[in-house]
Amino acid sequence: MQQDLTEKTLATERKYTGKIISVDLLDIELPDGRKAKREVIRHGNAVAIVARRPDGKFVFVKQYRKAAEEALIEVIAGGLEPGEDPIEGARRETAEETGYEVTSIKFLTTIICTPGYCEERIHLYFAEISDTAHAQDQDPDENVYPVVLSEAEVEDGIRKGTIFDSKTLSAWLCWKLSR
Repeated sequence: MQQDLTEKTLATERKYTGKIISVDLLDIELPDGRKAKREVIRHGNAVAIVARRPDGKFVFVKQYRKAAEEALIEVIAGGLEPGEDPIEGARRETAEETGYEVTSIKFLTTIICTPGYCEERIHLYFAEISDTAHAQDQDPDENVYPVVLSEAEVEDGIRKGTIFDSKTLSAWLCWKLSR
């Protein structure tokens, strides 16, 4: 018999509203009737793309992440606009962050990176992209640099711990398993 683990929300109080996140404090009831509190970060959904050029090289991005206090090498990624189709969001983010155009795209899976406190779901894709890039069209507050890597360089970076962003590791693994 399947055990019901659902936590019933009794009340929600918005504690913070910012540009890209909100924070809610929830009063919940556990399946056995006990009461508890949960803090939940509300953040829109996103896309992340493993992008490969016709020459077999992969286009990643490097950007400074203030929360991590360092520049990270990551797959192309970004938030979805309200109501935006994830495939269209993946195409848009690829062009904005790298200047490359998506020529074909395949859905891999959807992940939740931090389900203990954040509702964000990230739709992972593998995309074949154009062989040449146009000018980037970054958001005004972005500072993103494309990085071209071979498959061996990506995997070496993962092994050495220089590529360690969770969505990047998830996207790379899902792409490898889908081949």
